[in-house]
Amino acid sequence: MHPSALQTILLIQTIEETDRTGELIPLADRAEATRAVAREVARERPASTGRPASTPTLSPAAQRFIHRRADLLLSKVRGRAPVVDQVLALAAGLTWIGRVVWVLAVIVGVSLSALDGSRRINILAFPLIGLIAWNLLVYAALWVAVLRRSRSDAAPRSWSASWQERWIGRRIAKLLRDSDRFNAPLAAALRRFGREWSGMARPFLLLRAKQLFHLSAALLAAGLIAGMYVRGLVLRYEAGWESTFLGPPTAHALLVALYGPASLLTGIAIPSIEGIAALRWAGTAGGDEAAAWIHLIAVTAALYIIVPRLLAALVATLQFWRLSRRGPLPPSVVGYIRAVLSGAGGGAEADVANITPYAYVPAPESIRGAQLMLAAALGGNVTVNVSGTIRYGEEEAIEGRLACDQRVASWQVLLMSLAATPEVENHGALIAATRDWLTQHAGAVSLLVVIDEAPYAARMHGDAGMEARVVERRDLWLRFVSGYGLRPCVVNLAQLETEAGETTARDAARDAARDAARAALWSADVPAAP
Repeated sequence: MHPSALQTILLIQTIEETDRTGELIPLADRAEATRAVAREVARERPASTGRPASTPTLSPAAQRFIHRRADLLLSKVRGRAPVVDQVLALAAGLTWIGRVVWVLAVIVGVSLSALDGSRRINILAFPLIGLIAWNLLVYAALWVAVLRRSRSDAAPRSWSASWQERWIGRRIAKLLRDSDRFNAPLAAALRRFGREWSGMARPFLLLRAKQLFHLSAALLAAGLIAGMYVRGLVLRYEAGWESTFLGPPTAHALLVALYGPASLLTGIAIPSIEGIAALRWAGTAGGDEAAAWIHLIAVTAALYIIVPRLLAALVATLQFWRLSRRGPLPPSVVGYIRAVLSGAGGGAEADVANITPYAYVPAPESIRGAQLMLAAALGGNVTVNVSGTIRYGEEEAIEGRLACDQRVASWQVLLMSLAATPEVENHGALIAATRDWLTQHAGAVSLLVVIDEAPYAARMHGDAGMEARVVERRDLWLRFVSGYGLRPCVVNLAQLETEAGETTARDAARDAARDAARAALWSADVPAAP
């Protein structure tokens, strides 16, 4: 999905899930937007039997449906809160910085052509050889990075993409700093949007950073060439060389290695050793007309810098296009979309979420709480199955279970207890085995690690320091699971099932659990949020 469409959907999602009372988007407007888009779909596809199918990956028809609905609701929000346009503009990233960097690259390239301020071109000196050497080092580093990524599941990182993420977050936070005073629900929704979008935008920002990086290098070389040609038209350039350590034979060999490919393409011959010796500057002697050498420099720069960089930029552009058109949606957004489609009357077959408890037997109320949380997080049209508990030392059994569930379950849930102390050889082995198996065999299947607080809360009931101990345990599990590239959903499942207490407090707990589950969903096809 294109990032602009994903932005709109995420923004409406955060508003709908934060603004429960309909202050920003009245509940009637939400229902009417759903009906309006459904009518459009019915007119476009009169033979259709119902709503677009709701699947774990979501069909293109379902994505178009939710995007149209989000656009309708966004138009209503804009009329009431124009600040959303500013937030969306910031979320798009530094679109202007690319143009600035490109202009600077051309200026620097032109400046390099006149670096020494003379009318001489040293055919064995910087800037051309320096630029080529630098670009060859970059190509080698990129190749090494590709090889390393092929042996690792870690998502690639870029300082430029990371810097843009932080910049977006800071700018949105600054914009909303005083917004609580005039619209607290909107401020809360937009802050949540900023946090979640920074993670979702990472692959797009990474590809844009690659485009910027490669195009800037190509433009710098193009500026160097343009500067030489412009100065060559105005001034009489002289080409030659000088060196304390190199003699004519060595200089000739270096020139053949450097300019040989360009010489073959242009037909401009490289002088013999005697000719190279005649080009050596010695006092007022040496050097020759620079026109032919400028042509060789231009073609050489194109071969070693401009063409490879443009090809790399093209690859990044195609990857961006593919990610925009066919890239998987973040699991946290899929649950929201499925819930909207389910509410729109979709008759799609229910998907399956499989729960696998580990090292403890969850109480019935915890199971019911898990079912409530998953139904809310993944969309109401979900069937929840609970497998038998895997005991300590039986971690290898998970692969057999996953192989059996591959054709059935669209969501895999590992259920563990907060009362247990996480151990690498047990809990870690199970998490890693599940993650790796899904990566290799079922990348579209989402994984959720749930840590149930209920057993620990029951054990510590009446203890004056219970809250502090629970917080300590939460932090321990968060650090542990994060070490495997995932985020745990830590929640007291038994509290979600009980009907005791105030309805408002119970609903708030269920909403918080739903949001935590969506944020913790992981898929091998989608880079994890930070």
